[in-house]
Amino acid sequence: MNFRCEENIFNLSSLKEFERPIASYGFAIKFVCEGLERYTINKKTFNVSPGNYILLNGEKDGNVVVDSQKTVKGMCLNISNDMIRDVVATLQAPDTPISDLTLAEFFYTEHFLENQYNAENTVLGKKLMEIGSKISSQSFSAEEITEDLFYELTERLVADQVQVFKQLQSIPTVKNETRRDLCRKVLIGKDYIDSNFTENLSVAQISKIAGLSEYHFFRLFKQMMGITPYQYILAIRLNTAGKLLKSDFAVSEVAIAMGFADIFTFSKAFKKQFGVAPSSFSKF
Repeated sequence: MNFRCEENIFNLSSLKEFERPIASYGFAIKFVCEGLERYTINKKTFNVSPGNYILLNGEKDGNVVVDSQKTVKGMCLNISNDMIRDVVATLQAPDTPISDLTLAEFFYTEHFLENQYNAENTVLGKKLMEIGSKISSQSFSAEEITEDLFYELTERLVADQVQVFKQLQSIPTVKNETRRDLCRKVLIGKDYIDSNFTENLSVAQISKIAGLSEYHFFRLFKQMMGITPYQYILAIRLNTAGKLLKSDFAVSEVAIAMGFADIFTFSKAFKKQFGVAPSSFSKF
């Protein structure tokens, strides 16, 4: 099913077999609800499974394949470049109609990072999961496909990609494709951390998953994120711990759930981060 809203397109697919060159109008968000879609873009393959999505811009050299005994369900949202420029202009400088051209052009030039993302770990992804859940339960209706929906999706897209844009620029390499490939690898590591931060993670383990040497991953991660992998893991653990404490979980339960060795270690790290003991945090 294909729905058009002004210059934007919302496409729902339900297929078992499918293979053809990638067709993208404007900026494309391809999200899989059920099954597996395989994209090959500039000789790089992305296996997009449920709860994951891929971002593409403009025409690309590649194809998409669906080959499954069960029905594969997905959605493709094409957002016009004009809408992206409009949202970037507003978010970067709300008091002027002139956009940040460098950032806006990032979305529709060869500098954009075509990449796969875990929907649970991004602002855009959470909205895609909400829509995907409705599609799977057959509770999504065509009346929900409005300009407001596309503006919300674009705002979320830009919010996520502003960080990626900055991370790309932080990688000191002259070749654009090398920079993009290194950024993808570091983001694979970051995504692994986001999904497993309560585990006993090591840089060696994460860098192996990212496909980089331990030091190379450590150095690039720090350049892109502004903090080391360990500091990033600790920050996620402590921020999540704060939310749990606000929900009246016991300090001991939170310490164990967040992967700390003991309550003392947790309390010391928590007080250093927030300035108060975890036992007092829920009162603030």
